[in-house]
Amino acid sequence: MNKNTQYEVALSFAGEQRAYVEEVAEALQSRGIAVFYDDFEKVQLWGKDLVEELHDVFANRADHVVMFISQEYVEKVWPSHERRSILSRAVQEEAEYIFPVRFDDTPIPGLQTSIKYAQANEHTPAELAAMIAEKIGVKPFMGKASDVPPPRMTSLAGEAVFDYSNHNGRYVIGYGQLEFETAWSKASDTSIHVYNDPPSINGVALDRRYKSIAQVSNAKALDYTSRNRTPKLDEIVILRNVNGFYAALQVLEIKDDTRGAEKDELRFRYVIQSNDSDNFTEFKDILET
Repeated sequence: MNKNTQYEVALSFAGEQRAYVEEVAEALQSRGIAVFYDDFEKVQLWGKDLVEELHDVFANRADHVVMFISQEYVEKVWPSHERRSILSRAVQEEAEYIFPVRFDDTPIPGLQTSIKYAQANEHTPAELAAMIAEKIGVKPFMGKASDVPPPRMTSLAGEAVFDYSNHNGRYVIGYGQLEFETAWSKASDTSIHVYNDPPSINGVALDRRYKSIAQVSNAKALDYTSRNRTPKLDEIVILRNVNGFYAALQVLEIKDDTRGAEKDELRFRYVIQSNDSDNFTEFKDILET
């Protein structure tokens, strides 16, 4: 990923194609690719001016865009706004920027007719994700399978859900100087172990005084001296990365396949402080929506 961007791939589509696109997004994320998909960013987008925010994503913050073309994509307001931002960026790019995928033969104003398209009806979402990964140079089967990048969300606030028995229990949140590679392992269906082992993490602590991230006001005062902690459901984990930034995570759900669940799965809410602060009370409105 370009050091000046946040996403390796951004997905632009109409709501009628959401079911297909969501599977593509999940398959890309499972390969460790930083992907912009609006449903992954619900918390981050809440309260933002979407005209400005989406323009910034598609014009500045993504290395590549996958454009899912359909009649609805051309006719609807938000896809049309995204498309204008994408095409304005494409004019400035020397490298390939747009990867178009067709659901039908609707022409796209401003997009060169000579460009090569993929056809959605010829590929499953998983196949298309593999094609995108190959196109951007991600080859998940080079080297050991256990060394593939963990799934990630580059948003600075959101909810993550993943199978913690895969990827050595690792999941990445944030990006650049604000990146936190989390590491987890099984404890029970009401608690889970979290570690400071990843290179990006300086320390891990628990704040058992509160049941909301928005109540944490002094994360620096917590104890970071143990390699791992074991939060229970609803408890708050604080991570400090090697650049001195703080992230607060709340454990929302734990599934344990040894206790009747179909798979091991962790769901957590998180917020990353981007201004060198250890105070999370400013996120009250976001976290309590």
